[in-house]
Amino acid sequence: MKPRKSTAILGAAWVATFVLYLFVKPDQPAATGITQVVNTVPALVNAEQFGQ
Repeated sequence: MKPRKSTAILGAAWVATFVLYLFVKPDQPAATGITQVVNTVPALVNAEQFGQ
């Protein structure tokens, strides 16, 4: 069964986009364990600050 021309074009465009993504995606840094988000404050500290 032969795919329609539009289906082949859409499939080729999807594959081309995926290949381009593989070339331009940023490198993944190696996992070094648990990291904390910068500028976070525990809820308890916030509650004490506002008198709750």
